[in-house]
Amino acid sequence: MVRLFFSKTRVTKLFTRKDERPEMFLPSLRMILFIFRMFYAWPDEHLEKSALWWYRAKGVLFRVFFIYLSAATQLAYNFTVTSREELFAGMFVLLTQLVMILKMEFFYKNVSKIQQLIRRLNGKLYQSRNAEEDIPLASARKKSTIFWVLYFMFSDGLVTEWLVISLLLTTLIVPVWPRVDHTTPYWVVLMVILYQYMAIVLNASFNISWDSLVASLLALTNAHLHRLQIQLLKVGHQNRNLQVDANKRMITVSPIDDDARSVPPKSDADVVYNELLQCIIFHQEVTGFLREVLTLFSGPMLSQLYCSVFILCITEFRLLTDVNTMADTMQAVMYLVCLVIQVVQYCYFGNEINYMAQKVHQATAFVNYPDMNIKTRKLLIAFQQITARGIKCSAKYIFTIELSMQTFVTIIKTSYSYLAVLRSMTD
Repeated sequence: MVRLFFSKTRVTKLFTRKDERPEMFLPSLRMILFIFRMFYAWPDEHLEKSALWWYRAKGVLFRVFFIYLSAATQLAYNFTVTSREELFAGMFVLLTQLVMILKMEFFYKNVSKIQQLIRRLNGKLYQSRNAEEDIPLASARKKSTIFWVLYFMFSDGLVTEWLVISLLLTTLIVPVWPRVDHTTPYWVVLMVILYQYMAIVLNASFNISWDSLVASLLALTNAHLHRLQIQLLKVGHQNRNLQVDANKRMITVSPIDDDARSVPPKSDADVVYNELLQCIIFHQEVTGFLREVLTLFSGPMLSQLYCSVFILCITEFRLLTDVNTMADTMQAVMYLVCLVIQVVQYCYFGNEINYMAQKVHQATAFVNYPDMNIKTRKLLIAFQQITARGIKCSAKYIFTIELSMQTFVTIIKTSYSYLAVLRSMTD
């Protein structure tokens, strides 16, 4: 039997490939950085000053021609419309473009800081030490890649559908200024359609890459917190005779002799202390990495989450009022799915981090406390007080939004409330 390309073996290799650099073992991150390089937004680390200046100049020309010019024509069009349908058709496209421009300018301004975050994942602490710690990293690779593939598939599939319909009907993909109608020469209409297609594909690709980059960093943070939980469960048990009940997930320590009661020998006590200390250092490193990610990306994330409420509202309104054919319905639904994926990946991975932080705190109760000396016990109690506070994965910039599934539900409810108000105003 002929083996298909998407066989189980090949899919497993896609999700579990591992190398020293994070962009080499995370499939979605490899494609994200490829798109950034296409936008001249990811310069090499050792570029000379003159070469770096020319690299940035090409990036400016690239985004002016494909991004800013497209947004400018869309903005000009919104000032020339006369009907409600035309206004809403232009507004939801313009809002998406403006948020994307904000993300792009933020990225170009902070690219050196973002590169430092990526290179930070090359550190020794972030490398798994055994096959058990490979499991959460493989899960992060799989989940982030699935989100990226779905996002890319629906987004670029929607734009390609727009292109096919526009070529068949000889209409523009999105309305722009100056107006192009049946009196315009066919070759001009064709050139405008192809330009719009390229501009929208590049717009969507950068948007997908930006959102997926943040989601991938959050997914990797959650994976390393899971690794920390695994390490904590082993503290003090390396040289003990343990019986693990796989069903109850309980750890039972075998009885000890009276001669070996209370405190273990000094050498063993030092080993346990060092194991716990390494876990604490790893916890500080991972939480510090997460803090820098949230501090760096909070502004654009907040803008995206707030604008998503209005974009979802407008999309739902057009789906209920301005859609007349099956093709229009499919386009509106696919666009709605893209918006949902864009928002839910922030909330999902943020929610996973909040949950895993609680699991880390619970893991501190399973260390071999009875065999620890006084110094190690004090260190453990202090660490338990730190982990008891948990980790609130939030985007903070003037306002604060917690990244959780509860926030995602709130966004959906709020967009529906705005939709009800908008419908009552237009009826």
